[in-house]
Amino acid sequence: MSGSAGTFTDRVTLRIGKVRLTAFASVAIGHDLDSIASTFTVHCLDDARLRRALFVHLATWQAAIGPLGPGQACTVEIDGTPVLVGWIDAIKGRWTGDSLTCEISGRDKTGDLVDCMPLPDGPAEFRNIDLLGIAKAVCQPFGIAVRAETDIGAPFDRLSFQIHETALSALEKAARQRAVLVTSDGVGGLLLTKSGTTRGPAPLEIGGNVQAMQFDLNWERRFSDYYIKGQSANGRLGLAALDASHAAGADDAAVTPSATGRGHVLMTGHARDPEIGRYRPTVRTVRTQSAMDSVQVQAEWLLRVSKGRADQRHYHVLDWRDGRDRGLWLPNQIVAVYDPYIGIDGDMLIAGVRYLFDEHGARTELRVVGRTAYDRINEGARRRGHHHNDTGPLDATVTPLSAADGGKK
Repeated sequence: MSGSAGTFTDRVTLRIGKVRLTAFASVAIGHDLDSIASTFTVHCLDDARLRRALFVHLATWQAAIGPLGPGQACTVEIDGTPVLVGWIDAIKGRWTGDSLTCEISGRDKTGDLVDCMPLPDGPAEFRNIDLLGIAKAVCQPFGIAVRAETDIGAPFDRLSFQIHETALSALEKAARQRAVLVTSDGVGGLLLTKSGTTRGPAPLEIGGNVQAMQFDLNWERRFSDYYIKGQSANGRLGLAALDASHAAGADDAAVTPSATGRGHVLMTGHARDPEIGRYRPTVRTVRTQSAMDSVQVQAEWLLRVSKGRADQRHYHVLDWRDGRDRGLWLPNQIVAVYDPYIGIDGDMLIAGVRYLFDEHGARTELRVVGRTAYDRINEGARRRGHHHNDTGPLDATVTPLSAADGGKK
């Protein structure tokens, strides 16, 4: 049952041990590429059912899982399909005479990667191991399976973790060196993938399945010219190689070398965004010695990511499933969008999904961005043979290239 005001949904099941909780007055289940771990919050507000579940069958409950509390393993299902496998983080309850309410929230297993340090007993350094092997070594103590659905590149000659890094931060920095996106599969595993590998179950159409829309078109972090500056020792790169130029979707994008007089060559990667009609340059630096093609690739990448992130919409659609096959909406899907109000008729990337239920019924909120918002570039060529912590990570949130990672991407 679901849909009308004052009712509940029994399409969502929270499994804790052998006990199944259903009949929730409100539900929010979310997965976003920016925060890795899927989250859930459910409200048990049907007093009669709650009392019957918790008190009449108290002996069965305690025999199965003990008193309900944080830290217990759980599985969240939609229509019998698991969408989150993880742990209960918090329980909030309130009793006021004849009213009993309970809010249960938690995250999937990858939440521990956001909070915890990797391999405190070592190893702190890996040699001749590929990204999948490193990810498995880090995730195995947490009981998190890892799978790759894209090319993970060559093994690392040498890769080290910093003592202050979280497990997620360390894995993301390693993944960036192989142009791989790290995300949760929602059901207890970590996924090494690329952005936009599958398609959504249906198009998003204003005047069709879209109930409501919000948009955020923000050009504060878009620029007319993107410059990446780095340097390389003369002994490592021949000056002849530095004469090359690379197109970046603009006529004057080029790598410009110049000698410093101190045994190094300064290099500039340059990409221009023709959609920005006024002069708005930005300059980012690479702290390590950098190969010529690397600074140009980074400039082009920064332009693409900035453009993709500047276009963000939220669409609300009926139900949690759509299309001929009634598939669930999922993050990292490419979706066709028809929105004459904003003026788009083309593909975009689903960056976040929230399955919602409340007095307005079942619906899905989709955070949709430009297809290039989560592009990755291969940093491995310029960093091979160096310590992993020789430089700060490149971050798709268009922060300075030397910025350190936090708990989120």
